[in-house]
Amino acid sequence: MLAGLWLWGLVVFIRRPAPFELELPRRRPPPAVSHNLARWDLGPTLRASSYYGDWIDHHHPVFAVDNQASPDLTEKWASARSDEHPWIEVLWRESHTLERVVLRHAGNVEAGHLTARNYRITCLRPGGGGPEINVQSNTETLASHELPCDNARGVRIELERNGTEIVRLFEVETWGR
Repeated sequence: MLAGLWLWGLVVFIRRPAPFELELPRRRPPPAVSHNLARWDLGPTLRASSYYGDWIDHHHPVFAVDNQASPDLTEKWASARSDEHPWIEVLWRESHTLERVVLRHAGNVEAGHLTARNYRITCLRPGGGGPEINVQSNTETLASHELPCDNARGVRIELERNGTEIVRLFEVETWGR
């Protein structure tokens, strides 16, 4: 009996999508002009509810900030199949003034029906959330959303799955100074 409970607990633990977090190394200082705050070489921290991986492909969150203009099918963040409430966060080392968020959805490279339709983007501030926008029935594969926010430390994007499909994002851009 005890061995059965232990085995059941191990299976539940292994199947549970664990949050992912990685601080990228800073390769250059941020410019003073408006720029993509989420670029990998500016050293953001990435957090995600999960990521998809199998024996062949791993679609981890770092691909969402790699600044690839023409990514291949592997170069994207995709949620795990078991992740019912996928989200991704891009956090910066210092506060910035956020202007807009640009998302390159799956339909930008893959089939259009894989584009996320419903999602929320929240500006993250020290001590709590800031302004947010709720997007319903999105059909844009390259979606730009104005989200003015002072004293921003990052953004959180919560996405709804399209039926049983995993969530896919090829790029997250956060523009500001």
